Order: sequence, then structure tokens, then C-alpha cells
Amino acid sequence: MNNLTAGIAGGVAVVVVAGSAMVFASHAKKDDELASRTECSTERVVTNKEWGTHAVAGTVLGGVAGGVLGHQIGGGHGKDVATVAGAAGGAYLGNKVAKDQYPDQEVSYRERCREVPSG
Repeated sequence: MNNLTAGIAGGVAVVVVAGSAMVFASHAKKDDELASRTECSTERVVTNKEWGTHAVAGTVLGGVAGGVLGHQIGGGHGKDVATVAGAAGGAYLGNKVAKDQYPDQEVSYRERCREVPSG
């Protein structure tokens, strides 16, 4: 009976070891299949700004400067017309210069990464 018990115990041990080896092999295969790598790229992001303070300041300062210069021209009622025309022209030019110097768009860059299967 000792031999029979030893034989059964030995057989059970062989089955357990073989089963463990199969489970380990199947997990190793799944790990290889699930291997991935990180792929990154840089993308350009353009953001439109709302009406900026630089454009407002340029318009106001241009209008004031244009009005002062226009007031220097002409006399009487013509002086008033020249002041208004100078203010309007100065405001337009001031706004244009401010927008050229400080654009309404802001450009930035960001890196985007994602996991992709390797192989």
C-alpha cells in the first residue's frame, strides 16, 4: 500500500507541475501579444483670441493722436471737420497697427502620445 500511495502522490505531483507549466506558458504568450509602445507626435494648436486690450488701446490712442493732428488743420467749421476726420482716421490706423503687432491668434504646440501595439 505504501507503493500505491507513493505512486498516486507522484502522479498527482506530475499533473500539478505539468498544469502549472501550461498556465505559465499561456500567460507568457498573452503578455507578448499585449506588448505595446508609446507613439508621440507634436501638433500645432491655434487659438483665436477675443477682442484684445491691445487693439482697444491702439484704437483709442490712434483716435486721440489723429484728433489732435486734425485740429491743427483748417479754421472755423473746417477745423471741427478736420478734427473728426483725424480722429476717425487715427482710430482706424491705431487699430490696424495694434492688430498687426499683436495678432488675434495665439499659436502653441502640444505633444500627444498614445499606446500602439508593437510588432
